[in-house]
Amino acid sequence: MIPEIPASISNHFESMLKRMGNQLPKEWIKNKTKFLLSYSGGKDSSILLLFLKYLKDKYQIETPHLFYLSHGIRDIQNQEKELESYIQNFEFSFHIVKKKSQNYLLS
Repeated sequence: MIPEIPASISNHFESMLKRMGNQLPKEWIKNKTKFLLSYSGGKDSSILLLFLKYLKDKYQIETPHLFYLSHGIRDIQNQEKELESYIQNFEFSFHIVKKKSQNYLLS
């Protein structure tokens, strides 16, 4: 379960929205703007994920879609299972694509 977003973070999100223009969420709703987040599990995409959750909860934007691509470069199956479990808690649609092999061109 994803805990409620703390007030300090919500305040930052509102400050960001103010800088972008307070009417932006209304425009997104009116235009039925769709959001796709390429989620890596890192800090940047995690804060974007929380921002989209905030927008969904407070402004009822369209449900965002998440995408994760496993390049298959490293063996990180346990981390990917944890990541999948984490993003399921957001109740956003998500797709995990695993690349079967990695081909390199050597000169």
